[in-house]
Amino acid sequence: MSRILIPLLALALAGSASADVRVVSSIGSLGAIAREVVGKQGKVTVLAPAHQDPHFVDGKPTMMLELNQADVLLQAGLGLEVGWLPTLVTGARNGKIQPGRPGNIDASAFVGPLLDSDAKLDRSLGDVHPGGNPHYWLDPRRAKRIATGLAERLASLDPENAAAYRANAAAFGAALDPKIAEWEKAMAPFRGRAIVPYHKSLAYLEDWLGLKEVATVEPLPGISPSPSHLAGVIMQLRQTKPPAVVAAEPWYNLRTAETVAEKGGATLVRLPGDVGSVPGKDSYIAHLDELISRLRAGLEGR
Repeated sequence: MSRILIPLLALALAGSASADVRVVSSIGSLGAIAREVVGKQGKVTVLAPAHQDPHFVDGKPTMMLELNQADVLLQAGLGLEVGWLPTLVTGARNGKIQPGRPGNIDASAFVGPLLDSDAKLDRSLGDVHPGGNPHYWLDPRRAKRIATGLAERLASLDPENAAAYRANAAAFGAALDPKIAEWEKAMAPFRGRAIVPYHKSLAYLEDWLGLKEVATVEPLPGISPSPSHLAGVIMQLRQTKPPAVVAAEPWYNLRTAETVAEKGGATLVRLPGDVGSVPGKDSYIAHLDELISRLRAGLEGR
């Protein structure tokens, strides 16, 4: 009798586990939002390491395995992952998450109007933002839209847990609202202040907080700066009053960023990578709190 019951029990347990939705996110920030929405109804896995440039991720067989078992793939889109994700998706041989399938979710569809829509978009120039600026998740107002859009898509894929997904998204939005007010109040004295990001990754955050991007260390997104370009940025910094902030994520050339800041009379802000790059900052809110705290300190000259 036990020889029959044991395999039947194992089969039942496997069946109950498979009922949980499996979401694979390309990057940490989207994964953190997905965890808020999925809640206890499933599992969220992130592909890109928190310390690695999301434009240039090293694809690994383990990532393909995660995608093979996924019910949903959540990606930033707009060409952010074009250099590494499509190959993994194809190799995963999972019909649920192939392009055009309901399980393949492009979060950019949820965020509303994009910035830089009038810019010339041409990958032949080396620009890694050919579809528009994809760093929209750093605007928490758009993060709320992502959560709502993801909840609706999951509800259509898993109607049994639709109410839970919608409630989780609403709870995330309710938790974000007072933090948004707090961040806006903390950054209000710096509206109009100049900022020079290494990469054009802060456009949506700048738009939200009223900061003024006067230059970028890269001449174009993804293009290494030439000495002449750096000299121009340094001259622009010297003419900026009050002093500007140079901001760089850890995967960029921090020595170059430090030199530009020092010679330009600016403060260098070392931004955290993605969610999870700083110990204890594993949620979307905690990560953005850390980023804004560092930015504020830089603008104060600390």
